[in-house]
Amino acid sequence: MVSFDDRLAAAKAAPKTFRDVDVLLDAGLADKRAALQSALDAAKVAAKNDQRLTAADDESAAIQVQLDELVAESADSIITLRFFRLAGDQWADIMSHCPARVGAPMDEFYGYNMQAAAKIAAPINGVRVEGDSLIPLRVEPATDSAPAVNQWADLFETISGAEAARIESAIWELNVYEPDSKMGSLKKALATRPA
Repeated sequence: MVSFDDRLAAAKAAPKTFRDVDVLLDAGLADKRAALQSALDAAKVAAKNDQRLTAADDESAAIQVQLDELVAESADSIITLRFFRLAGDQWADIMSHCPARVGAPMDEFYGYNMQAAAKIAAPINGVRVEGDSLIPLRVEPATDSAPAVNQWADLFETISGAEAARIESAIWELNVYEPDSKMGSLKKALATRPA
């Protein structure tokens, strides 16, 4: 039989569970892409109706080049954030500092403010993925020679509500849903196995 010490050592050595979330830091690029795509679609319709094919085809080709350049530029604006599961005591402490808002059904259901919890957890368990590197976002207090820097606060002010919700969901899944779900599934499997 495996000892408690061996199980604990194995659990500590296991790879950390994580979730990746992509965010777009230049929402204007999406608007430009949509405008260029509309212009390209209109140029293609015009080309079908125009007997002078070269002029219409040239316009379509020029718009396609602009669209291709914009798509290549957009790739640099998509940032991948990686969030890791927190230690149980860290997550419990975060939840205790995020009381449920009165009149917020989601908060009342879960018993704490998930949005506030995600904003507190993100700098603790989140990093930026760049190739094979994991890079922490900067959070530094002000000094006599430099102002405070909080890239997490800046990020949450910049991203869309949908992106913020994906971050909240990833952090919740890692720290609440997944551990509860795994435990429930295991208990159910153990209860239904033949004796």
